[in-house]
Amino acid sequence: MTNKNPLPPSLGRQLNFTTGQMNALCQAWLAPHGLSLPQWVVLSCLWREGEISIGLLAERVGTGLPATSRIVDRMEDRGLLVKRKDPEDRRSVQIAVTAAGQALDHLARFYDHINEALLAGFTPTERSLAFDLLARMEHNARAAQERDGP
Repeated sequence: MTNKNPLPPSLGRQLNFTTGQMNALCQAWLAPHGLSLPQWVVLSCLWREGEISIGLLAERVGTGLPATSRIVDRMEDRGLLVKRKDPEDRRSVQIAVTAAGQALDHLARFYDHINEALLAGFTPTERSLAFDLLARMEHNARAAQERDGP
């Protein structure tokens, strides 16, 4: 059956569908390691940066502090991370990877596998352009929010 009223082109819809498929792929590839995508993002940040404050971790992974705290709590319960009071500022909590979390560092470049899957068949120029266009769209969305406000 043919759709007589096709939906108009929508970047939002296409990005949403693409993100959904990418997230499903990530979850399928990370599940055998007992990780979710948000947990891998946290570990990836800590593998690169070492022990950091929970506030900086939230900023680096791009989620709010409450969401990051929940992810960290679950990972601490599993023995992947440890929280420590900052000796210089007792109000600040530092997050570090445990030996169990470090044992998963073979997944540090997991994003390379995802990039290869998503960019299969793209030329090197198209790959570079894809990143550039997405970064420009993100910039434009931020600028529109700042300009137009709530």
